[in-house]
Amino acid sequence: MKYLIGFAALCLAACSADTGSGPILIETTKIALYPDTPERLDVGVLEYRGGLVLSSGDERFGGLSGIEVEDNRVLMISDSAYWLTATLEFDDAGVLTDLTNAFYAPMLDADGLHLVDRAADAEGLASLGNGAYAVSFEREHRIDRYDIAPDWSGIAIATPTPLPVPPGMDRLRDNAGIEALVAAGWGYWAGIEYPIIDGRPHSLWRIQEDVEPYVIDYNAEAGFGVTGLTRFASNVIVLERFYARDIGNRIRIVGLDSGLDDLPSGNTAMIAQSYPDGLAELEPGMTIDNFEGIAVGSVNGEMRLFIVSDDNYNPGQRTLLLSFAFAE
Repeated sequence: MKYLIGFAALCLAACSADTGSGPILIETTKIALYPDTPERLDVGVLEYRGGLVLSSGDERFGGLSGIEVEDNRVLMISDSAYWLTATLEFDDAGVLTDLTNAFYAPMLDADGLHLVDRAADAEGLASLGNGAYAVSFEREHRIDRYDIAPDWSGIAIATPTPLPVPPGMDRLRDNAGIEALVAAGWGYWAGIEYPIIDGRPHSLWRIQEDVEPYVIDYNAEAGFGVTGLTRFASNVIVLERFYARDIGNRIRIVGLDSGLDDLPSGNTAMIAQSYPDGLAELEPGMTIDNFEGIAVGSVNGEMRLFIVSDDNYNPGQRTLLLSFAFAE
């Protein structure tokens, strides 16, 4: 999702000529989760394992909205249709300390040209295995598959293949589309940012090849949008984002009951969160921004949860990459 304050900058970035793929210089600054009490690490059932403020003088950088983590490598996508790959660096205690070997590449259309304008708004990212990734787009609502190779060496040349989408894409608002994706053994879940009809539950769509898509109602708190999906073991985890000018950002990380993948076709039951207050909540006063991407990956044998924020190409916002461990 983009706030209006950043929309003009987004258009400039998305519509400008691409300068090609290659290394990009990203500066990093370590940041505490609680600026006033930096020694505090707990938040809900998570434990903070370090975070970074990311910045770059390259005008293409920013708008990061989807993330996947594999073997200390991170893959991200931006709202102006760029891939970003990098290496995650950790200290001996397993705390995130740096981002190195950053590489930027334009996301391509079927003709091998950089996606621009309304077609460029990449939002959700999900690993399908063996170097294949599903990417969801809003404004021009769709889900595409990109085969970028297991080592991600194909990001500069991969072209998209359309994937099945939920019905009723024409009913989605420009700036409230499929923000969240997570893979399952049979296909993937796709999350719509806000209810299609105001006052109704959010929609999580089960998408499977050659099977009629069906929807699960997800009951998020009023004002929260669904901006990311990932999984930890058999549990699906939802990233929810709230913003109001007089309050600021609030972020909720919610675990869903295991067994979601096994619901029978056509099930329309309301899905409740596993914990009364979710797994964790980030509030004003903590290190927080417009978090839209979430991923779980293994770091030196420990499962970690990562979230990344979309700065909307707005100099008043930050690109944050935060790392958490699951507390016992």
